Amino acid sequence: MYLILEFNLAYKFFGMKNRYFIIGTLIAMAAMVSCKKNGLLDPKTEPLSEDKVFADSALTINFLNPIYAATGMDVHPQRNDLVSNAGASDNNASLEEFTTNCRSGYGGLTTFLQGASSPSSGPFFATYAAYYQKIRLANKFMSNLPKAPLSAAKKKTLNAEARFLRAFYYQALVRLYGGIQLMGDDASDEFPTYEYKRNTYKECVDYIASEYDQAAADLPSSLTLDAVDYGRATSGACKALKARLFITAASPLFNGSPVSTNPSVASLVAYSVTYDQNLWQKAADACKAVIDLPEYALVIDHTLPAYPGNGFWKMFVENRKNTEYIFAYNIARGKTIENYWFPWSLTGRGSGTTYSNPSENMVRSFGMRNGKAITDQNSGYVASNPYVNRDPRFYYSIIYDQAQVSDRVSNVMKPVTIQTQRSTNLPIEDGIAQYKTVTGYYNRKMCNDRLPYNSLNVDRAYPIIRLAEIYLGYAEALNETGQVEQAVTWVNKIRDRAGILPGADNRYGIPAGISKESLRDIIRNEYKVELFQEGHFYYDTRRWKTAEQTESEGILGMRVYKEQNGTTNMETFVTLTTIFIAPQMYFVPLPTAEISKSKGLLIQNPGW
Repeated sequence: MYLILEFNLAYKFFGMKNRYFIIGTLIAMAAMVSCKKNGLLDPKTEPLSEDKVFADSALTINFLNPIYAATGMDVHPQRNDLVSNAGASDNNASLEEFTTNCRSGYGGLTTFLQGASSPSSGPFFATYAAYYQKIRLANKFMSNLPKAPLSAAKKKTLNAEARFLRAFYYQALVRLYGGIQLMGDDASDEFPTYEYKRNTYKECVDYIASEYDQAAADLPSSLTLDAVDYGRATSGACKALKARLFITAASPLFNGSPVSTNPSVASLVAYSVTYDQNLWQKAADACKAVIDLPEYALVIDHTLPAYPGNGFWKMFVENRKNTEYIFAYNIARGKTIENYWFPWSLTGRGSGTTYSNPSENMVRSFGMRNGKAITDQNSGYVASNPYVNRDPRFYYSIIYDQAQVSDRVSNVMKPVTIQTQRSTNLPIEDGIAQYKTVTGYYNRKMCNDRLPYNSLNVDRAYPIIRLAEIYLGYAEALNETGQVEQAVTWVNKIRDRAGILPGADNRYGIPAGISKESLRDIIRNEYKVELFQEGHFYYDTRRWKTAEQTESEGILGMRVYKEQNGTTNMETFVTLTTIFIAPQMYFVPLPTAEISKSKGLLIQNPGW
């Protein structure tokens, strides 16, 4: 089952390139589960040995494919499918759904949201093992590559791809756990090897950055990448992920305010225990190195008056490869994300399926088209008519009551009286549940909502990292180093593309003379609305140390109902009560089993 699942994911990612793909993928996955040191498969069930695999050029190349297969874990709607064989489990949700969405059937994720997880029972255990398995596969590939019958130039590129993937999965581990075990080139069957202690957070970040630097030197740019290889590592992807790495390291959680006062523990979860502004300059330089590359540009389209900021929409649905995607996760041509997120009455999926619904908290984060927050008294926001004149990204991201979707109009609530529902002793929320939304909203982000659902056939990739994130990172770093007006310039590049109106002062809603602190709030909200449903907010609220606030306010929904006289009313309600426990929920726990295996060498994360 595990091998078949991983094959399916790798097939979706790259497609069937040649007749060796299935064999190569299954062989590579067998390497993860093999307990034989002298071969990739148990000789009792498969005659191909490790030596035979790497004696074949096609099998050698295809060995990399399943290592790529989990790179979309933070943006794919079915995240858990990418990291374990429990595709139908209650972990089947992205981390984004922790903080900006809600859905029924959370299971273990609800437990985490409510502060009731433990190191022996949590939703991340498959993740820990799966990422280390990918690292081991990369090491095994790199150790065997020299003997493969390939040209020196091809080996150089493939080795760099494996190095990139190894760094990518280390970075994924560090985002969740802080400092982890760095295994070097170890490819042994017991992996990770438990004689290793956890490296400090700084050691991990510096190592990952160095790995990206080495890989970037040997990888092609996206300008020269063959079309058939789109989705594979490039030099630009290395530089962009390095920029993300240092933006994170410079942030409050890791820079000057560690969650533990114990020096041995603090070093595992902080880059610097005292504030170091130079880290922000390092982050700014890393972002600028990406911005200066000739191959990337925002996707901008202001040619359609009916669709302001149309570039934000077309980037996700018109071309799998575009100038803004730096590293992406390919999926099979079709309407996968629409099937997950559109109203069930449109998709026909029926009952028993799981859905992710945007929260009212998220809806309130979208400002107005003039660039002002809805809480600004000069914004023009009207609470009784809340979906008018909003930031255009709102309309490209959220399906609300009476919104146009494909060739339909969305009815989030059945037009019955609230008194009728109460007289039958049914919770008001039941009216929402019958429409398969637990918040009163549906997702629209990255969907093609302009064609009839039945005719959709989209050639799509999910963005793992794109240029807008780098622009925001650069603005954030500039602001933190006191270059406030320069930071405003880069925020407004994003706002202009989004279709925000420039205003008479050409500042896109940002006041003149704005302070560093006020611009910081704007930048953080800009991350939230620009990158909604792309797998960032969970990590961002941790690196900013704002999760204590955002995850303690509960997940809100919007109830829309009609009275008998035809009046439409709206009420906010709490869909899910959440709690954030500091310091433990800033990092997830290492599984108890891993701690036990280490014979005391692995230190658990603070609070767990």
